[in-house]
Amino acid sequence: MTGEIKLAELVQSPSAVPGWPLKACAGLLCIGLLAVSLPLGVFGFGLLIYIFLILRVTIKPLSTVMQDDVIYAPVDGQIVAVQELKEGQKTVIMQPDLCDSHLHYAPVSGRIESVTWVDGSFNFNALNPVPDDARVRREITWQTKEGHHVELIQFGSRWCRIIQCFLREGRHTTVAGPAGLSLFRGVVMVTFTSSASLKIFPGQRCLAAQTPLGQAG
Repeated sequence: MTGEIKLAELVQSPSAVPGWPLKACAGLLCIGLLAVSLPLGVFGFGLLIYIFLILRVTIKPLSTVMQDDVIYAPVDGQIVAVQELKEGQKTVIMQPDLCDSHLHYAPVSGRIESVTWVDGSFNFNALNPVPDDARVRREITWQTKEGHHVELIQFGSRWCRIIQCFLREGRHTTVAGPAGLSLFRGVVMVTFTSSASLKIFPGQRCLAAQTPLGQAG
């Protein structure tokens, strides 16, 4: 019967929920604090609500076919800086606001070439201009169908010490596929090569998988 609803359609597997381990830990912490005292329990409940708020999935199923080699914002938030370097190299830096979703999504369709964790220091403010080799970060590199390379970099900072990646080398992803997360207000940077000038600007609001940053190539 078409009206039948299966249990599997009502219950979502935890592994299919981005950031579910953090949500589970926040829930256990809330229960533990509530067992100690009511005021601590109220604080834990508030923290639990905030964790669920910033780890919510904000993107909707795509109703249109996304163009190959078009690069989209990987996170909800604000474009902090746009740099156009020599030989067509482009760099876009973004940061979510306090109540934005802190989940990251694939900025482009393609194959994961590498996922590299670069050890460094967390003792920097999120937007401090520091040498790349001084700050802890994770670098995720895609190769598009046309052979162009796009890199997403997740930076750590004094207040952003939880950085996760959901991807593995060799895996093929599509735009808006879950890529990772960073708590709290983690800065992300997308780098790519493009012959065209970018039409985005610092201070602009960006939405994950909706705001085009540019086109590779």
